Amino acid sequence: MSSIDLLVIGVAVVAGALVKSVTGMGLPLIALPIISLFVTPETGIAVLAIPAIVQNVGIVSTNWHARHDTRGLTSFCLAGGVGVIIGTLSLGAVPEQVTLIALNATVIAWLYQRLRNPDHRVPERNERTMSPVAGIVAGVFQGGSGVSGPVVAAWHQALRLPRDAFVFSIATAFGLIGVVQTATLAAKGHLEGRLLVSLLISAVVLASVPLGPPLRRRLSGAAFDQAVLTLVIASCISLSIDIIVSFVR
Repeated sequence: MSSIDLLVIGVAVVAGALVKSVTGMGLPLIALPIISLFVTPETGIAVLAIPAIVQNVGIVSTNWHARHDTRGLTSFCLAGGVGVIIGTLSLGAVPEQVTLIALNATVIAWLYQRLRNPDHRVPERNERTMSPVAGIVAGVFQGGSGVSGPVVAAWHQALRLPRDAFVFSIATAFGLIGVVQTATLAAKGHLEGRLLVSLLISAVVLASVPLGPPLRRRLSGAAFDQAVLTLVIASCISLSIDIIVSFVR
């Protein structure tokens, strides 16, 4: 790759890392499509796996004070682990296109409800029962397609958590999912020869973590919600493109 290629990739990683430090999501969403212009998508996923875990750990530690403001996070993550197992077992039995279409339809339904009723939130009386259900759904999609970010973000935004608690919650969920994904990649040998690049990217994303809280405080509540909503919409668009490409191949 030329120096220009490396510069473009570097800018994409920095931009994705900054957005994630502020909102809790955005690193793979922003950086992976750019990286995949220069290397295979599989390579892009592999080199971002460890940096994503590193950044999620950093975000969780930076927002540790908000852990008491989370709601249903433990049941969501435990159920998500069960869902990952179910989704993984479904691999091969259920076509990936079907899983991606189901995921996209689920998120689009939530987006429709959210845009139609901007003040919509999960009733508190239903949170205890719905949280593990949402966790299983996210886990099934993660295990079956490798994608769960839109569901994780949509669910926790529907809880109307304080901003720091929202970021803490989704970083925790993404971190646990990332550990499972990275272990799988390592077992399949996809991290071999890519560790140095992953560590370099990890240093970049870790440097962005302290910038998240002060930048987040500059956003109004409405602006923060809009930023998260925009990222979920971008995820839907990206998923739609993946679905179309999978049928064209």
